[in-house]
Amino acid sequence: MSINRLYPELEQTFLKLELAKTRSICITGDKPGCGVTRFASTLAEHYMLAGYRTLLIDLNLDNPAFEPALLPCDAGEDWIANKSTMQLFSGCSVPTTQSEQIGFRDPRALSQKMEHWLCDYDRIIVDAGALNSRQSELPSAVIANACEATLLTVTGGATTKEELSNALSYLDDANANVCGIIINQYSQQTLSQQLESIINRRRFLPSFIKQPLKNIIKSASILNHTV
Repeated sequence: MSINRLYPELEQTFLKLELAKTRSICITGDKPGCGVTRFASTLAEHYMLAGYRTLLIDLNLDNPAFEPALLPCDAGEDWIANKSTMQLFSGCSVPTTQSEQIGFRDPRALSQKMEHWLCDYDRIIVDAGALNSRQSELPSAVIANACEATLLTVTGGATTKEELSNALSYLDDANANVCGIIINQYSQQTLSQQLESIINRRRFLPSFIKQPLKNIIKSASILNHTV
């Protein structure tokens, strides 16, 4: 599922990056499944629609979401497609061999790659996967260090204060420029859904009481928000 590119939070992030004249952005998460790929795709789309030549690079070894697109490349560009949404981007799919990965592990070599790409593209978005993962072949710290800015994605209602602090410390040790934290609430239940789950687990309550209670909860608009 994609994110609406018109969301105020996305627009604020885009404007902040633009005011800082940021050209390369690393997007990483505190743990797998927090929406890094979804946000990277949406931000890349936002830049493309704003008229920028945008390159999307998939370095998420744990959960690669893109594959090379079988399109004619008369202009010398490489195209990648999202496996689930089939969206097309100018970009690079995840390196699959050790020889390809070496160029992304070395900070100096990766910085040189960035400079080379920036000769042809206005903006670079990197899907760096999660910090708390087994992605030892391509450390997220190296990727974040090579980019001008880093966005950290966390899961609303799941990421603890300690986990957030550890993630920020990890990026700080890598000399990454963390310019924003994205709280992903897509999979977070509303208060109404949480209350309904509690009612369903109460086996001693008869159904003729449970259902009216759930109907009242569903009809209360104040409860239909994530917490």
